[in-house]
This record gives sequence, C-alpha cells and structure tokens, in this order.
Amino acid sequence: MPLPEIVARIQERKRELDISVSDLARRSGVSRATVIRILGGEDHEFSFANLQAILLALGISLDLTEIPAEQFRDQIATAKAKRLIALTQGNVALESQAVSRASTQSHLEEAKTRIASSSRKLWAS
Repeated sequence: MPLPEIVARIQERKRELDISVSDLARRSGVSRATVIRILGGEDHEFSFANLQAILLALGISLDLTEIPAEQFRDQIATAKAKRLIALTQGNVALESQAVSRASTQSHLEEAKTRIASSSRKLWAS
C-alpha cells in the first residue's frame, strides 16, 4: 500500500475513533510532533516503529486489518471499567466480599457504558 494511502487510512481511523492527536501520541508513545508530521504527510522518513505504535494505538494491525471501531471502543471501555472497579473494590476490600457476582457485572456494564459514551473519558488515561 502506498504511503499516501496509509496516511489517509490513519487519518480516517483517527476521525472514526474521535481520538485527539495528544491522546494518540500518549497512547502510542510517539511524540506529538511526530504524530502531527506523519498525519500531515510531511514526514516521509518516519520509523517503522513509530508507524507500528500509531497503528496499534488505533486498533489497526500491521497488515492493515482493523478491529471494527465499535468493538475496539468496547474493548477499551471494558478494560477501563474493570480497572476502575478493581480500584474501588481494592479500597473497600471487606465490603466487596459482600458484593454479588451479578452486582459486580451490573457495575461493570454501567461503568463501561459511561466510559464509552464520551470520547474524552474513553481515551483519557
């Protein structure tokens, strides 16, 4: 696939996921300036490692097969919700012993829905 097509696909995916350049840079570990240069088509000599990091941060495999946007958003929201619930349960360890599995699942789904409903919440640390 020619470089302009790769850059166009990255730009399209970024818009599809509604992720900011700053969040993409943070998630990929690539400097914000480099992400901007790559997205702008200005940097034609970027490293493969930077390209790979950006693609992975957008849920695009190296063969350019992507996880459907909704499925990828759901994976991110689920992981964040699980971390949030684990932090909460860790802080109230004795009380969490009394929480049923169904209640925990309900809290997970509610947290996941709230996270997924906002791009800002979904992509923030």
